[in-house]
Amino acid sequence: MTRTPAGHHVGIHSGDEEFLAVLVPFLREGIAAEDEPDPLAVVPARKLVLLRDALGSDARRVDLRESTRWYSGTPANGLAVALDYYAGHAGPTGRIHMAGEPVWDGRSARQTAEWTRYEALVTDLFAPYPITAMCLYDTRTAPPAVIDAARRTHPTELDRHGVHTGPEFTDPAVYVTQDLSPLPAPPPEALALGLAGDMTAAHRFATQQARSLGMAPEPADRFGEAVSGATGYAAAQGLDSAHLLLWSVRERILCEVRAPRGRITDPFLGFRPPGPEPRPEDGLWRTRQICEFVDLRSEDAAEGGWTIRMETALTATG
Repeated sequence: MTRTPAGHHVGIHSGDEEFLAVLVPFLREGIAAEDEPDPLAVVPARKLVLLRDALGSDARRVDLRESTRWYSGTPANGLAVALDYYAGHAGPTGRIHMAGEPVWDGRSARQTAEWTRYEALVTDLFAPYPITAMCLYDTRTAPPAVIDAARRTHPTELDRHGVHTGPEFTDPAVYVTQDLSPLPAPPPEALALGLAGDMTAAHRFATQQARSLGMAPEPADRFGEAVSGATGYAAAQGLDSAHLLLWSVRERILCEVRAPRGRITDPFLGFRPPGPEPRPEDGLWRTRQICEFVDLRSEDAAEGGWTIRMETALTATG
């Protein structure tokens, strides 16, 4: 049997039999690989039962996890979990088989859009690594728009007959930046803070304002830390004239960093974890771990200008 190539595959299925026909051979391939650890499968609880029965004695050789526990939190949180797992479990060659079925039930339209963008990011981020990853999509539970997005965010599709090139695949950088609408304008009562070179003031300001709006002390301090990640990026660009705007709406707190010049050209800014060499955007990794939404926009004006907007619930826990 030809070994499934490393990459970010999609496994679309419409029934339990098809689910098993796609996933079981994938996992058994990982079990048989001498240069790999046990494969990982993250699926809904009901499918864990099906999978254990289908695998039989091989089930003990698969790390079986339940989807709702793995895919809790934001896409950035999910990415951190996946990267931590890979760092802790991949074999000496870096190879590993990983399969997961994201959770779509209960997500808002905006949350769903963020998760589909995350899938495009995974394709970009995993490209340098010998990971054989498959994302499972069940047409019975995933909305049609999500299935369409899956075909656009995965370069290959894996079914019972093998691996096929995805004809609808879109370059990840193009996918995550197309159809971005302008951010709603802040309200007139938004509080402003000019940074004037004092980037430490941003943490204090955001933390104090979050507390005054009713956020508990620990998550308020975390929100201040998130804002510091964005102002730290501005400082690294030499943009002392950047400023903050902060406001709340419907039990949510929003804060944005606005810079008067330059552009954000990396659509995945803040999604790559810090490495051995420090980078200007490293603090934004923490920003994305803390905030539910982080939106990036660049201006069309000749001198440029950009905005990083952070948003989370005032009831966020520590």
